[in-house]
Amino acid sequence: MKTTLTCYIALLFSFTTVCQTFLRRPQTPTPPFNYEIEEVTFQNARDSVTLAGTFTFPQDGNNFPAAILISGSGPQNRNEEIFGHKPFWVLADYLTKQGIAVLRYDDRGTAKSSGNFGKAISQDFARDVEAAVDFLRTRPEINQEAIGLIGHSEGGIIAPMVASSRQEDIGFIVLLAGVTIRGDKVMKLQKELSLRAMGSSEKYIEQEIRFDNKLMQVITTTSLEELSEALTTFTKNYLENNPEFSKTRGMTAEKYLDIITSSYTNPWIYNMLNYNPEEALKKTRCPILALNGENDTQVPYKENLNALQKLKATYPEKNITTKSYPKLNHLFQESEKGTVFEYGRIEQTIAPHVLVEISTWINSLHFE
Repeated sequence: MKTTLTCYIALLFSFTTVCQTFLRRPQTPTPPFNYEIEEVTFQNARDSVTLAGTFTFPQDGNNFPAAILISGSGPQNRNEEIFGHKPFWVLADYLTKQGIAVLRYDDRGTAKSSGNFGKAISQDFARDVEAAVDFLRTRPEINQEAIGLIGHSEGGIIAPMVASSRQEDIGFIVLLAGVTIRGDKVMKLQKELSLRAMGSSEKYIEQEIRFDNKLMQVITTTSLEELSEALTTFTKNYLENNPEFSKTRGMTAEKYLDIITSSYTNPWIYNMLNYNPEEALKKTRCPILALNGENDTQVPYKENLNALQKLKATYPEKNITTKSYPKLNHLFQESEKGTVFEYGRIEQTIAPHVLVEISTWINSLHFE
């Protein structure tokens, strides 16, 4: 899944400062705040990681439901900041004003959190979330039956991991553009959607699809230890036997080979492409709300929501609610095409009706 994301990295870093300087972000919260704000730290003792974050909760009363925000792929600070947008701060501010406490934190190895981000995979991040759950269980303001997880993108993979392993401790999960199908399938769909949104020719897209289908077969049938050699052999043979494909890549065969091997031998990417969220979702007992944007070119909404709807049909006792939104992109901004190139140009951080949907659903749940 991170292949397309890898192509976006240079773009993300080069435009972020410009967007922060010149574009308005009218939804970013500003004081005064009518709720409590605490800077907190908590420990993932197993991995010797200290997580730093912000805990917000209503000023009056107690026994509040609480949500832990889980970020998407790539090193993210507690606000999940991108292009000057701070979606997790916007979300936390809104939810807290609706009576829901929120814990958001810097990813391990990012901002004020310790640890090594680069060596971590999704299962490692899940242990950080478990540490966040343990922290909330020490807070007297929180209803211990109503601790939930809100995961965006990769966070939508991690939330069911934790909910399935900590069934007695998790009261609900919200999947925002969450991945519910195998990573290799998501990557192929993501590539096709992104290329179409950017106006690539059908011929070019077909070439990419054929290559990716064979590439994924290699990745999903080869161990990580043997993958570099297997990818080198496969890519060399493919380029030699498909000269037209090689010509349209815009780079030498050696450069393309280097990109393929360096990208897919990354443990995080390898793990993501081989991971199937279905088992964790089957084991998740708590209510699930899954929201997706129909303009999302990174996590295709139809296939991922369909997987949850099939799960609901197979296990009718499960409390699963799904909804898609026309024109919303991966960040839940109102958009034209949904490409990453639009993220920074859009002033809106999160469509307001999505914020209402999340808070209304959480507050509709009946906890003891």
